[in-house]
Amino acid sequence: MVKDRARRAAALIKQNVACILLQEFNRPEMQWITITDCVMTRDLRRADLYFSTIEPNLAHERALAVLEEEKGPIKRELASRITIKYMPDLRFIWDETVLIEKKIREIQDERSRSTERDT
Repeated sequence: MVKDRARRAAALIKQNVACILLQEFNRPEMQWITITDCVMTRDLRRADLYFSTIEPNLAHERALAVLEEEKGPIKRELASRITIKYMPDLRFIWDETVLIEKKIREIQDERSRSTERDT
Protein backbone atom coordinates (compact mmCIF):
# COMPACT_ATOMS: atom_id res chain seq x y z
CA MET A 1 0.00 0.00 0.00
CA VAL A 2 2.86 2.38 0.78
CA LYS A 3 4.42 1.60 -2.61
CA ASP A 4 1.16 2.43 -4.36
CA ARG A 5 0.89 5.75 -2.55
CA ALA A 6 4.48 6.62 -3.43
CA ARG A 7 3.87 5.64 -7.07
CA ARG A 8 0.70 7.77 -7.29
CA ALA A 9 2.41 10.74 -5.63
CA ALA A 10 5.39 10.40 -7.98
CA ALA A 11 3.13 10.41 -11.05
CA LEU A 12 1.30 13.49 -9.76
CA ILE A 13 4.52 15.34 -9.02
CA LYS A 14 6.08 14.39 -12.36
CA GLN A 15 3.07 15.63 -14.31
CA ASN A 16 2.81 18.90 -12.38
CA VAL A 17 6.52 19.73 -12.42
CA ALA A 18 6.60 19.13 -16.19
CA CYS A 19 3.68 21.53 -16.62
CA ILE A 20 5.27 24.09 -14.30
CA LEU A 21 8.50 24.07 -16.33
CA LEU A 22 6.57 24.74 -19.53
CA GLN A 23 4.02 27.23 -18.27
CA GLU A 24 5.44 29.21 -15.39
CA PHE A 25 8.98 30.15 -16.36
CA ASN A 26 10.21 32.59 -18.99
CA ARG A 27 13.73 31.19 -19.07
CA PRO A 28 14.42 29.78 -22.54
CA GLU A 29 16.34 26.80 -21.10
CA MET A 30 13.22 25.56 -19.31
CA GLN A 31 11.43 24.91 -22.60
CA TRP A 32 14.00 22.26 -23.53
CA ILE A 33 13.93 20.30 -20.27
CA THR A 34 11.75 17.20 -20.05
CA ILE A 35 10.92 15.37 -16.83
CA THR A 36 11.27 11.69 -17.72
CA ASP A 37 10.56 10.04 -14.38
CA CYS A 38 9.89 10.65 -10.70
CA VAL A 39 10.70 8.30 -7.86
CA MET A 40 9.46 9.00 -4.34
CA THR A 41 10.93 7.70 -1.12
CA ARG A 42 8.60 5.46 0.89
CA ASP A 43 7.99 8.21 3.44
CA LEU A 44 7.12 10.67 0.61
CA ARG A 45 9.69 13.18 1.88
CA ARG A 46 11.89 13.25 -1.24
CA ALA A 47 11.11 13.18 -4.93
CA ASP A 48 13.92 12.27 -7.33
CA LEU A 49 13.00 13.91 -10.63
CA TYR A 50 14.87 12.53 -13.62
CA PHE A 51 15.23 14.89 -16.56
CA SER A 52 16.67 15.08 -20.04
CA THR A 53 17.05 17.86 -22.56
CA ILE A 54 15.54 17.96 -26.00
CA GLU A 55 17.93 20.64 -27.24
CA PRO A 56 21.34 19.07 -28.00
CA ASN A 57 23.12 22.40 -27.40
CA LEU A 58 21.82 22.59 -23.81
CA ALA A 59 24.34 20.64 -21.74
CA HIS A 60 22.92 18.61 -18.89
CA GLU A 61 25.18 20.46 -16.44
CA ARG A 62 23.61 23.78 -17.50
CA ALA A 63 20.10 22.32 -17.32
CA LEU A 64 20.80 20.98 -13.83
CA ALA A 65 22.11 24.39 -12.74
CA VAL A 66 18.94 26.09 -14.04
CA LEU A 67 16.71 23.58 -12.25
CA GLU A 68 18.64 24.00 -9.00
CA GLU A 69 18.37 27.80 -9.28
CA GLU A 70 14.60 27.57 -9.76
CA LYS A 71 13.97 24.76 -7.25
CA GLY A 72 12.33 27.09 -4.70
CA PRO A 73 9.83 28.65 -7.12
CA ILE A 74 9.10 25.22 -8.64
CA LYS A 75 8.38 23.81 -5.18
CA ARG A 76 6.15 26.78 -4.25
CA GLU A 77 4.14 26.46 -7.46
CA LEU A 78 3.88 22.69 -6.95
CA ALA A 79 2.55 23.28 -3.41
CA SER A 80 -0.16 25.55 -4.80
CA ARG A 81 -1.24 22.89 -7.33
CA ILE A 82 -1.34 19.69 -5.29
CA THR A 83 -2.50 18.75 -1.82
CA ILE A 84 -0.08 16.55 0.03
CA LYS A 85 0.70 16.28 3.74
CA TYR A 86 4.41 17.05 3.35
CA MET A 87 5.82 18.79 0.30
CA PRO A 88 8.77 16.58 -0.66
CA ASP A 89 12.27 17.84 -1.20
CA LEU A 90 12.93 17.91 -4.94
CA ARG A 91 16.14 16.43 -6.27
CA PHE A 92 16.92 16.72 -9.98
CA ILE A 93 18.94 13.94 -11.60
CA TRP A 94 20.18 13.74 -15.20
CA ASP A 95 18.52 10.78 -16.94
CA GLU A 96 21.20 8.95 -18.89
CA THR A 97 18.82 6.43 -20.44
CA VAL A 98 18.12 8.82 -23.32
CA LEU A 99 21.81 8.79 -24.26
CA ILE A 100 21.98 5.03 -23.89
CA GLU A 101 18.96 4.57 -26.18
CA LYS A 102 20.53 6.89 -28.75
CA LYS A 103 23.78 4.93 -28.66
CA ILE A 104 21.91 1.63 -29.06
CA ARG A 105 20.04 2.99 -32.09
CA GLU A 106 23.31 4.15 -33.65
CA ILE A 107 24.83 0.69 -33.18
CA GLN A 108 21.73 -0.97 -34.66
CA ASP A 109 21.77 1.39 -37.65
CA GLU A 110 25.47 0.71 -38.19
CA ARG A 111 24.91 -3.06 -38.05
CA SER A 112 22.01 -2.89 -40.48
CA ARG A 113 24.08 -0.80 -42.92
CA SER A 114 26.98 -3.25 -42.72
CA THR A 115 24.57 -6.15 -43.28
CA GLU A 116 23.16 -4.42 -46.37
CA ARG A 117 26.67 -3.88 -47.75
CA ASP A 118 27.55 -7.54 -47.24
CA THR A 119 24.58 -8.79 -49.23
